[in-house]
Amino acid sequence: MKHILLVDDVSTNLKCEELILHNKYKVTMMKSGEDALAYLEGVSPDLMLLDIHLCGMNGYEVLEVMKKDTRMAGIPVILLTADGLENAERGIALGAVSFIRKPFDPQVLLDRIEEVFRTEE
Repeated sequence: MKHILLVDDVSTNLKCEELILHNKYKVTMMKSGEDALAYLEGVSPDLMLLDIHLCGMNGYEVLEVMKKDTRMAGIPVILLTADGLENAERGIALGAVSFIRKPFDPQVLLDRIEEVFRTEE
């Protein structure tokens, strides 16, 4: 079973994402970028769903740290954003493989994840 790390500082968002994904994937949830990076020191999930707007370290900063660390650089990241396209483009430039605008349709989320897994294989 593929393992997905969800990173969002809004509990409701984490619960919604987990409800959509838990039947098909192993899901781990983190509420901060700092916690996610600490977790990634010892565990390598198959994919990360990363919110751009986090308290403390934001999603861009998390992505920058990940791409500089050989243990984390290969983990595909899909950014979640409620903002415009320019923020998604910035994330792609930093190394994210895709982005999803919030609020998202559950099927769009599942399709985008499957697309990333197919591409990675």
